[in-house]
Amino acid sequence: MKRKLSTLLTLLLICLSQTLTVTANADVLVTPEDGFYKRHQSEIKYLGRDFVINGADGSARFENSPGSVFDKINYPNGKTIRIEYSCLYDGEFWGYSPWYGRWVKTSDLLVLYDYVAFSEEFESDLHSYNGDREEITETKSAVVWAWPGSGVPLYTVENLDPNSFNVAYAYTDSDGREWGFVPYMYGDKNIWFCLSDPLGSDIPAFTPARDPVPWVSETEHTNIPREYDAVIFIIVLVAVLVIGTGVLIKVFWKANNKGGNENE
Repeated sequence: MKRKLSTLLTLLLICLSQTLTVTANADVLVTPEDGFYKRHQSEIKYLGRDFVINGADGSARFENSPGSVFDKINYPNGKTIRIEYSCLYDGEFWGYSPWYGRWVKTSDLLVLYDYVAFSEEFESDLHSYNGDREEITETKSAVVWAWPGSGVPLYTVENLDPNSFNVAYAYTDSDGREWGFVPYMYGDKNIWFCLSDPLGSDIPAFTPARDPVPWVSETEHTNIPREYDAVIFIIVLVAVLVIGTGVLIKVFWKANNKGGNENE
């Protein structure tokens, strides 16, 4: 029971942090311009994670919309891409890449280790932060990390206002250092500070990145039923119009021809 409660708490914290990120950053997110996104926006979820292409045949197929039968492009395995949104289409998960402006099945991708993976791995060690950011208040600068113990600092934020960010949750490592997860600050998203040692850029890697793994959705998705490709619909419509026009011409031709014979 304790394990289940811990898992639930972690998922709630992750979902909360993602919600805060989306809310604060809604004006800078790259949203798909295709009709699929517009039709199913309420069923599409923000993801914002990095993946590596890992298709079974050495590449992955990127499509204009999930399940489209036209305009497909294959990209080779090994490329790292950003997946900004996800959806469940006809029972399969798809991700939207803003770099390519296309959708790809997430089964052809592996997710890289990041702040979400760290939170899932150390879910039982996460806790609420009740401090006052005293160390950062004194330094007014802090090193930014992708996650605690990554071993590779990202950059340093100067002239940092401790009131400019909120700590969604915290983590204390084996050496007693407390870390804080910040969903959004000055345009930065999903970052960590070492609250106990804000300027410590040489903290050793005690949690190196794990190998990429198949992605499992962190949030519940509503299945989008399979729909006919718009191009197919247009082709069928044109075919119906052509056939219908042919039938009408034939009918009118017979009628006119019959009328002409009667006049004779």
